[in-house]
Amino acid sequence: MLKILILEDEQKHLDILTAYLARYREEHPDFQYVLNVYDRGLSLLSEYNCGADLIFLDIRVPDMLGIDVAREIRKSDENVMIVFITSLAQYAIDGYSVDAFDYILKPIKYASFSAKLNRIRRILSYRDCKTILELRSKETTYRVPADTVTYIESSGHDIYVHVNGQTIKQWGTLGKFEEQLREAHFVRCDTSFLVNLKFVQGVQKDTALVNGKVIPISRARRRDFLTALAQYRGGTS
Repeated sequence: MLKILILEDEQKHLDILTAYLARYREEHPDFQYVLNVYDRGLSLLSEYNCGADLIFLDIRVPDMLGIDVAREIRKSDENVMIVFITSLAQYAIDGYSVDAFDYILKPIKYASFSAKLNRIRRILSYRDCKTILELRSKETTYRVPADTVTYIESSGHDIYVHVNGQTIKQWGTLGKFEEQLREAHFVRCDTSFLVNLKFVQGVQKDTALVNGKVIPISRARRRDFLTALAQYRGGTS
């Protein structure tokens, strides 16, 4: 079940959004959600606890700009999906500075709303990772949620798992981890590197920036890696 927040001070647009959510649920019985509605940015921020999956933010509300609300949210929550609602597309450009997913133009049309919600649900399903890695060192055994692992690299017969600023050395093959993490949005970008798409910050011609680390992308794997990244971010079906 998704937790959805709406920041919208105009009742007619709020009514449209809530009606579209209800219509979408009727068309997709597996879509369930809880909804909290706000007409002031400060009210939303005062109650925000990083528990939301999706926020629809009006660009302009009486007490502050939606972009400023998003900036405050991003200080504590990097994962919630943000969609701006605006009358003019030019006002949504700044949304990319706060890693907004997209924007919706007023007057809101159901076809556009439904298409964006389809993409959002697909991305959230990719992110919903329950896989646990069991890692062993000389001193202890770790049970690590796969979603917290940034990348895994191999060197000879040694495997290095990078998680929460820590590196845990293992023995084995990268192929074993690749198979285990196939459903957990990990993709091989090079013979020696398996990357968690969640932590990819950008891609250059032959490198990816992953949680501040520059990692090579081989020519042979570049197309598959970029396709997987686009799907994860909702760029393709």
